[in-house]
Amino acid sequence: MSNIFEDTLNFGFGLFAYSREKIESFVEKMVEMGQVDKKDAQGFTRDLIKRGEEQRREIKQYISGEVKQTAQDMGFSGGVTAEDIRAIVREELGKNSKG
Repeated sequence: MSNIFEDTLNFGFGLFAYSREKIESFVEKMVEMGQVDKKDAQGFTRDLIKRGEEQRREIKQYISGEVKQTAQDMGFSGGVTAEDIRAIVREELGKNSKG
């Protein structure tokens, strides 16, 4: 029973960290314990996976926003662009071909 309780807490505090295999294992334990009907297990698994994906997306958006805000607060503009890198490479290649 303590494993079920621990798994439930883990789902509540960090479903996004669970892999599909861990979710399926958790649901199987719930079925064995009689907490979930076997006929409902597949839908329950699907719902947990969907919720985890939503949490991952939300966390990614949150972190991205925080990083952007921190970069702005520190005075960084947009960072290095692909065109900036191309220009540096062209410049270096030009130096090597002349020397």
